[in-house]
Amino acid sequence: MALLNQDFVKFDYDTFQIKFTITDATTSLASYRAWWGVSSAATGTTIVEKATSGWSFPTFPGGGNTQIQMGISSVTVKLGQSDFGPLKLQPNTTYYHELVLSSDGDEDTSVVVASGEFTVNPSLFTTDGNRPL
Repeated sequence: MALLNQDFVKFDYDTFQIKFTITDATTSLASYRAWWGVSSAATGTTIVEKATSGWSFPTFPGGGNTQIQMGISSVTVKLGQSDFGPLKLQPNTTYYHELVLSSDGDEDTSVVVASGEFTVNPSLFTTDGNRPL
């Protein structure tokens, strides 16, 4: 069953991880492949996407197995400062995000396991010039 309404708020240029725990998995997810994407809620255009190595379609900038870690019953997605910027995640904006799993990295065996809204708030620390822009 998909985890719906997985909503969260983060601050611009924060480095963080999002951990999804799949409680109804019938097998270990450690050998699965994953894709996670963020799109503009207004346009539906994907802005940030990450995939484990072995996903069947082309690799994405920032993709690879260091950006998504598979556990026995969890998936952890890592975001860093490079995921923010003029053409990526912006403050004062709400995005749609989606996590997809596949046992073999092929789209025909994929299933959406989580989705929700991701809101980026402005950070005083960033606005004060303490982070690279």
